[in-house]
Amino acid sequence: MADASVPALRPPEVVTPRESVPELRSAMLERFGLLARLLIRLLFRHVRVRPEAVEHVRGLAQKGTIVYVMRYRSTVDYLLVNAVALREGLPLARFAPGVSTVAFRPLGDLVRWLFKRRRARAALHAACTGLVAQGSPVLLFMRSQSVAGRRRRALAAARLGPQYLRDVLRAARADIRPIFLVPVAIFRGKGFRRTESRIATLLYSVQEAPGEAKRLFNYLWNAEETQLTLGREVALDSFIEEYRREGEERIVRRLARALQIFLYREERLVWGPTLLPRRVVRRHVLRDPELAKLVRRMAHERAAPRRRVWKEARSNFDEMAANFNGAYFGVLEALFNRIWPRVFAGLEIVGLEKVIECVKEHPVVLVPCHRSHFDYLILSYIFHMNYLSPPHIAAGDNLSFWPMGPLFRGAGAFFIRRSFDNDELYKMVFRKYLTFLIREGYTQEFFIEGGRTRTGKILTPKLGMLSAIVNAFTQGVRRDLYFVPISIHYGRIPEEEAYGREISGEEKEPETLGALLRARSVLSRRYGTVYVSFADPISLNGSLGPLRERFADTADPAVEDERRRYVRRLGFRLLREVNAAAVAGATAISATALLAAPRAACRINEFRDVALVLTGLLRVSRVRLTSSLERNEGTKFRESLAWLEAGGLVQRLKDSDGVVLHVPNDRRINLDFYKNNTIHFFLLPSLLTRALLAEVPLGGLNAHIAWWLDLYRWEFPLPERDSLAHELGRWCAYYREQGALVGDALVPEHILVRATGGIVENFREAYLIAARTVSAQVDWPIAQPALIRGMREQFATALLLGEVRKPEGNSTITFGNALSRLEELGHVTSVRGGRGGRERWVNRGPNLDRLPELVRQLAI
Repeated sequence: MADASVPALRPPEVVTPRESVPELRSAMLERFGLLARLLIRLLFRHVRVRPEAVEHVRGLAQKGTIVYVMRYRSTVDYLLVNAVALREGLPLARFAPGVSTVAFRPLGDLVRWLFKRRRARAALHAACTGLVAQGSPVLLFMRSQSVAGRRRRALAAARLGPQYLRDVLRAARADIRPIFLVPVAIFRGKGFRRTESRIATLLYSVQEAPGEAKRLFNYLWNAEETQLTLGREVALDSFIEEYRREGEERIVRRLARALQIFLYREERLVWGPTLLPRRVVRRHVLRDPELAKLVRRMAHERAAPRRRVWKEARSNFDEMAANFNGAYFGVLEALFNRIWPRVFAGLEIVGLEKVIECVKEHPVVLVPCHRSHFDYLILSYIFHMNYLSPPHIAAGDNLSFWPMGPLFRGAGAFFIRRSFDNDELYKMVFRKYLTFLIREGYTQEFFIEGGRTRTGKILTPKLGMLSAIVNAFTQGVRRDLYFVPISIHYGRIPEEEAYGREISGEEKEPETLGALLRARSVLSRRYGTVYVSFADPISLNGSLGPLRERFADTADPAVEDERRRYVRRLGFRLLREVNAAAVAGATAISATALLAAPRAACRINEFRDVALVLTGLLRVSRVRLTSSLERNEGTKFRESLAWLEAGGLVQRLKDSDGVVLHVPNDRRINLDFYKNNTIHFFLLPSLLTRALLAEVPLGGLNAHIAWWLDLYRWEFPLPERDSLAHELGRWCAYYREQGALVGDALVPEHILVRATGGIVENFREAYLIAARTVSAQVDWPIAQPALIRGMREQFATALLLGEVRKPEGNSTITFGNALSRLEELGHVTSVRGGRGGRERWVNRGPNLDRLPELVRQLAI
């Protein structure tokens, strides 16, 4: 029995069998005339559409009736959708209000249609209802072509959507098949939407061109840069059921609004928020009351005019702010397209669709690992090629050198100083600029490690930028914000040689035009495939929970301390997610197998056995393997070895028993970079093997390994403490399954033991030498660079004596991390000194006398 309280929808005006609804002038075509074929070939041949979206719509068509929905009426756009639907095998609409395909028909059909009478508007509504009722696809426009500047009555008439959605709603009562409304959006170009744009934006933008002539010109200019997007469908039955207690007109209005929101989200995905000129952004940022209050206070403290302090604030803003420019973006794209195929073999992307769904509704902050200067170019390229609004990228001010600085700034980079703790005004301007970016919903990107890793593994997080984002968010500028951890994996790294020199003690060469020109040699090599993996986005609102309201209080010191601890936990969580998303490549596994060997050389069969065991460990951990690693697994790493030999990283020697592989001492640091790309996957198995070799009882494994993890807290984003016991239990079970652990005893000669026992030995040896050097130090205080030089000298001596065996452990970065850990343990203290406080000096700490105990623990 029907619910009497529910207003019934009126029955459809016309419900007829298929043959009683003749073909309409607006029906999509299966055959085109000469003019249409020329237009399609010239303008629409390269239109892109996501294959997964096409498959989804095909599936919907098998289940029910498709109703396409577009935002604005356009005959040119309708022809594009017709051409793409025909090409992709999608259902062709038999009706669309206000457009005609007569001019695009073959000549015979064209002549016949010219003598046909047009159907009255009432007949069109009846035809729409009848077609949907019998399961035929149609296409609806929400608005007519242009509504700007019209009177209210004309605006209402221009809203086509509700008029025809009412017909679809009535047809739904007579149709036993489900009806799916599929939003359709078209984007021309891969640029961005910016106000005050003229010819550059017309040619290089996804903005709408409202007139048909402008549309044609825009399609012609962007012939290879046009995308058709099929949005997530609205199931009409479910929609009606949700609002079944409301009248027909209210349901129609709700449905029209829901579809407009869907279409807006698709547009926002590409356009993003409007990119304002820098002078307009400056006005918004410097208008902030809190900044004005600081300027008044500083002017009073300095006894200086306010205009001078405001001038300094404007200068700070201009120094940092991005200034998107279509022409500059185009120059960078041209350079990148020229360089990319010469340097890299390919690009593989995983997980981007998860980011796309977030960008539609919320601001997104990309958090990639940082291994190369190519990182930010690659991410901007991915967004650009996938028709996504380009990100604002936080970059160090060292990259603002001419001529690349203006190009980077025009492509979305904003430059910030490495340190500005003592500059209160600069800090405030930065905070307000960041708040503006979040409030307006721009996609952002920053490298949580601060600078590029020289060792290949994730660095300890630098929390300044993350803290600023959390602080701005807790002030209520947005409902939610998503962090997206990203792993970028290279077959080989272009900066490999420079990193090796810096780790060995050379000063880092500053970024200048001269350095850029000298780096041209990297373009003569090939660096394999780049893999970019997007982890699951992390909701900041969900992560904060009830802390969001608590952290809004910025005056309470206890709250501020709690906020710092939260930011630190979040920073390490982001790093763990980056590591978890990483892929494992053949170069990384080959490097691990070679460097983990107990001696400086190993036989080729032993290398292959170890590499296969390491690959098996990755599969157990469900790590994604690159296609290169999967190929090499089948060929016993023949291809990978050949590549390393060609790059001079491995030497192939021969003796009476066969082939011997040797990594020269001066190349071990280079190879160590690739080993460290995946070392986090082997951290627990390696520590477990070392503990079992040291005959630690199974009951003491958890505490023993937790001690080593705590010691290495500056080296690795550590696993959660609560999960450690579970993970160790899982690995012990695997060791038993493989026969490496029998009862409580380890089998020392098992291949699994040989494969994992030496993976983190270079870190143990580096920390041992660091502790011994500090323990033997007599003259205090000492400049940190001098102390690290002493560590390097002692390591070289210990290497000659056979006290250590891993030359790659002689790293300035590892020694710096060890020194930081010794400071945390109280063995040393550090102070800033010298000009501008830039020099770091090390002094004896309160626990220095207990350092020999640590040395004994390390010398196992």
